[in-house]
Amino acid sequence: MMFAKKTEQKFGCYCNVFAVWSRSSRWQKASKCKLHIQNLLCSVKVQRTRTECMVRQSRSDIAQLAPYGRFREALPKAKQFYEDERRLLAYDQVKYFCTSILQSFSPLLNQNDVHLLPDETKEAMAGLIFAASRIGELKELQIIRSLFVQRFGQKFDKDCVDLRPGNLVSSEIVKILDTTLPQDAITPEIIMAISQKYQTDFITFVGSASLNNLGNADSDTLARREKATKENPKCLHTDRGESQERDRSKFMR
Repeated sequence: MMFAKKTEQKFGCYCNVFAVWSRSSRWQKASKCKLHIQNLLCSVKVQRTRTECMVRQSRSDIAQLAPYGRFREALPKAKQFYEDERRLLAYDQVKYFCTSILQSFSPLLNQNDVHLLPDETKEAMAGLIFAASRIGELKELQIIRSLFVQRFGQKFDKDCVDLRPGNLVSSEIVKILDTTLPQDAITPEIIMAISQKYQTDFITFVGSASLNNLGNADSDTLARREKATKENPKCLHTDRGESQERDRSKFMR
């Protein structure tokens, strides 16, 4: 009588299945996402520098118009000033979100369920997604947002962009990017305050620059004296030698 040969299940099969599952759960584009976040930090720095120049220019223009009562001409510049100021705050928030994600990036490698990520990482991701829908000049934000959608799904993205109930977007970034300035919010008093602030800062800057120039001049003089002393040590005794010669001539007389 023939008996069928009993086949034994090999442990290696389970190992292969586990290896395939682990590879599928690991984020293949993690390094790409990390690189774009690092590039985003560089772009934020560049955009912040440009916006700061625009803020200074707006302040200067307002300071030239406000003292002469030209508030109608200063009004659009004041509105632009406040918009640029809010943009600077938004850049600071984006920088904070990027830093938070980079500091704890390892959970993103193996976890594709956004609800199982650390709270700080989830809030930073939500902030970047929300900022990507409101800030168009930072191209890396759009790329990072698309990578998050591929990894964590469309629902998380929609919750952040549309501010649906239960979203994880911080109230601070929402206040910065979703607050519109009323038409009558900027009064002549506010314009005058901007002008006075610019004049105060300008006077302080000029005063500190003058003090620095004086300090540099004194240090340069001392440096030249030290150099001359090293090159010709006898110069230290020149005055004393001349006085001794005068004393001798008086004695001979």
